[in-house]
Amino acid sequence: MQNNLIYLCGPHGSGKTTLGKQLAKDNPCFVIPELFSRNVKFNTEDAEYRQILKIGTRAVENFEYLEFAKNNPGRIVLGNRCIYDVLAYNWIYVMKNWIDKDTYKKYNLFTFCSFKNENSEPLAIIVNPGLNIVKKHLEKRWNEEGKKWREEDIHYAELACQAYERFQNKENILYLNKEIDLESRSDIKKAYEWITEKFKAR
Repeated sequence: MQNNLIYLCGPHGSGKTTLGKQLAKDNPCFVIPELFSRNVKFNTEDAEYRQILKIGTRAVENFEYLEFAKNNPGRIVLGNRCIYDVLAYNWIYVMKNWIDKDTYKKYNLFTFCSFKNENSEPLAIIVNPGLNIVKKHLEKRWNEEGKKWREEDIHYAELACQAYERFQNKENILYLNKEIDLESRSDIKKAYEWITEKFKAR
C-alpha cells in the first residue's frame, strides 16, 4: 500500500471535490494530481460496455496516482476514486438489472485483477451524506455544468448511496455521512486528523 496516497470516494454529488479542494487549500503538503487518463471520454449509452471501460480507466488512473505518490514522498496525495468506487458501481449495475449476477461476478473479478495488489485495500475517505444532499448538489451542478450520464435517474443515485454504505465499517476507510460544511469545518478537521494519523502510522 502506498503510504502517502489517500483516496476520496463517494457518489456523484456527495462533496468529494469540496473536501479535497479545502484540504489542499488548508495544507500545502496535500496535493491533488492532474491525471492524463482523466481526459478519456465515454461516448456510449450501453451500460454494460460503459462499465467495462470504467473499470479499465479507473485502474489506469490508480496506476498514475501510485506513480505520482512514489515520486512525491514528501506530499500527501489525494486521489479521486479508487477500487471501492468501481466495486460500488458494479453493485449498482446488477441492482439496476443492467447486468446479470454472473456478469457482476465477472466484473468484480476483472476489477480485482485490474488493480495492483498494493492498492486493492487502499486508505480512503468516503463522503456519503445521503440521497437528499446528493440530489441538492447534483441539481446545483446541473445548472452550472449540465448533467452527466444517468444522474437524473433518482433510483440510480439512491443505489449509489446504498452502495457506499457497504464500506463504512472497513478498517482502511473514514466514512463521512454528513454534508461537508465549510463553515463549521468539523468534517474537514476530522478528515485532516485521520489522514495525518494514518500517514504517520505508516
